[in-house]
Order: sequence, then structure tokens, then C-alpha cells
Amino acid sequence: MSGRLGAIAIPKNRFNEVIEHLRFNFFADEPLNNGVGLCKKGEAHLELENHCMYTLKQGYSRMLVTDDGVIAGLALNGISKNCEREEIVRRLSALDDEKFKIIFGLLYQVNDKIDLYDKYHTDELFECRILSVDEEFRGQGLANILIADTINIAKHAGFKVFIIIKLHCPA
Repeated sequence: MSGRLGAIAIPKNRFNEVIEHLRFNFFADEPLNNGVGLCKKGEAHLELENHCMYTLKQGYSRMLVTDDGVIAGLALNGISKNCEREEIVRRLSALDDEKFKIIFGLLYQVNDKIDLYDKYHTDELFECRILSVDEEFRGQGLANILIADTINIAKHAGFKVFIIIKLHCPA
């Protein structure tokens, strides 16, 4: 690892680089995505990229960069609201991509069944939706740095409930 890496907010002018990072380090390798054959390494996936862009625009996502600006890892963090559940079901049913629908349908069913909104008596949840470390930087504890940073961001934003939706950081 070159120099000390600290987590920083992801600026809008780097959103496309983040998507590119995810195409090579998350989209094809994440276990659910891989299980249904969602896409190949380096390949674009419209629905997944739209989901990532929506999360990035919420402004809670973080990245670790090297001294020369290379993205070493990132955490896509966002807020989900209990009042949005019906809209999520509507959007899921309108999806054309059956593989994507299977993945997010499964995730929605699990979240609906455990109902953290009710369990913790809250209307909002802070989520780490995607955690990804570049293959070149794995095994150096970067995922731990990103999770610790994400927890701090959630606490500073006033959240008491923090969940990880999808995690991919193979050894």
C-alpha cells in the first residue's frame, strides 16, 4: 500500500470511476450476482449501476484512495426509509432483468421478514449496501477501515441502527 489511506467522501466527479471499480471488483464476483450469472467481470449492468448511482447521490458513500488517486476500496452507504417499502415492491415488479429481480427480490424478502424498522422502532435505517476492495489491495485490512468509517458516519448522522446489505471482499 502506498502511503496512508484514509476514508473520504466520494465526490460527484468520481462517480464514474466508482462504477468502473465496481465493474471489475464487485459486480461479477459478489456471491448472489455470481450465483445467477448477472454479468461478467468488467461488464456494465444498467440496473445495478443505477442502484449504485442512487446510493452515491445520497452522499454517505466513502472511498479509500492511494496517494496517486487510485481507488483502493469503497463503501456505498445509504439510507432506507420504511415509507419507501411499497415503492420498492413496485420497482421490483417492473424490472425486466430477471436475474437482477431474483437478487433484489431475495434481499427484499429477507429484509421484510426481519423488519428492522419494527424491531428497532425507527423509520430510517443506515445501510452499507456495497463494500468492495480492489483485488490489488485485498488482505491489508481496508474493509475494516471502511466499516469503521461507515459506522462513524452513521453515528454522526444520528443513526442507531446500522446494517450491511451486500458484502463482497474476498480474501
